[in-house]
Amino acid sequence: MTSWLDTGWVMRLREQLRKMWVRVILYSLAGIVLALAAPFVGPWLPYIPKIDLASGSVGSLLNIIASSMLAVTTFSMSIIVGAYGSATSNATPRATRLLEEDHTAQTAVSIFIGSFLFSIVGIIGLSAGLYPDKARVLLFVATLGDIALIAWALVRWVNHLNEFGRMSDIIERIEDAAKPSARKYRDRPALGARPQADALPDGLPLVSSDQSGYVRYVDVEDLQAIASHAGIKVEILRMPGKYVHRGEALLRLTGPVAEDVTIGLRRAFSLGESRSFDQDLTYGMTVLSEVASKALSPGINDPGTAIEVLRAGTRVLETLHERSDKQDEVTCDLIFAPPLNVANVYSVFFAPIARDGAGLVEVQETLQDCLGAVARFGDREAAEREAKRARSRAGAELSEDWELARVDG
Repeated sequence: MTSWLDTGWVMRLREQLRKMWVRVILYSLAGIVLALAAPFVGPWLPYIPKIDLASGSVGSLLNIIASSMLAVTTFSMSIIVGAYGSATSNATPRATRLLEEDHTAQTAVSIFIGSFLFSIVGIIGLSAGLYPDKARVLLFVATLGDIALIAWALVRWVNHLNEFGRMSDIIERIEDAAKPSARKYRDRPALGARPQADALPDGLPLVSSDQSGYVRYVDVEDLQAIASHAGIKVEILRMPGKYVHRGEALLRLTGPVAEDVTIGLRRAFSLGESRSFDQDLTYGMTVLSEVASKALSPGINDPGTAIEVLRAGTRVLETLHERSDKQDEVTCDLIFAPPLNVANVYSVFFAPIARDGAGLVEVQETLQDCLGAVARFGDREAAEREAKRARSRAGAELSEDWELARVDG
């Protein structure tokens, strides 16, 4: 039973590891431990005259690192915070989470802060006389390694700043965040469960949520293990992306179960105050659509960005509808779940862009082109319905016959 009592921890751990403070702490601790370990490891080092002589300059090197890293860290954080603000005002606030998870930015800031703390601890140790001659040699070698690490981080960070936080970068990040979820639903339309809505009749036992929040992740494999152990079948009533109020039903069961089994079933759901990209393709498409809607607002008026978003969203839908050897795979036969509503995915992405760009012929032309492609490789009926709705909106806004002719292709 302990196997399912710990469900959700992997998901929560992965979310924590994406945050900047984790890397900052790890690099900082590494720098502090290295500086503190030098007095103990130093006596065991061999005597090398040239390095022993050079180690006399370690104090000045540490002072340079301490002063420069504090300034570089402050400068880097101002750039990062500025990128967050730019994404919020020009794209969508939901995109800032993806910028916060940027590995290059996290690594650079972590190295800068870790190097700063390493140098501070080293300076304190030198001033207190904690480093004998051979320990000073180790500190000198570690300082040279730290300088090389700083140089690598600076070059990588400066090169990364050419794209970091720009509109094209934000669109690419959202597209990359949405594609893994699209692949999951491509291979397993109900995340491995049997794709069937309303599979179990009303009146059966329910498992209710003990908190309110968005369903961020459902561990279907764990539900399968619990159902097999308890000898029941389970229907998922709230898939990722749905908001659940306290006391609202998450699951329907074919029979009553013990309290500890109910706790295990409930813990297979990860709830939070915001939605997640991991299993929620609709959320990824919604965030992409928000970027286009913001670009089409009168204050920004940037149809080019809306066109980029339409192309990016179409590529995500291409991923969703790719042929796969694992397509329609059911790995959890005791679990029922509603399959992905493809028509709703199309609607949440295309409808807002069609509404906000109704009076822009270039946006409508691209939208019809994208929907034509989706009709060929995806759900033809749903795509044609969205195309008809978009054409109707364009007809009400565009006054010139040649504009309507362009939209009609």
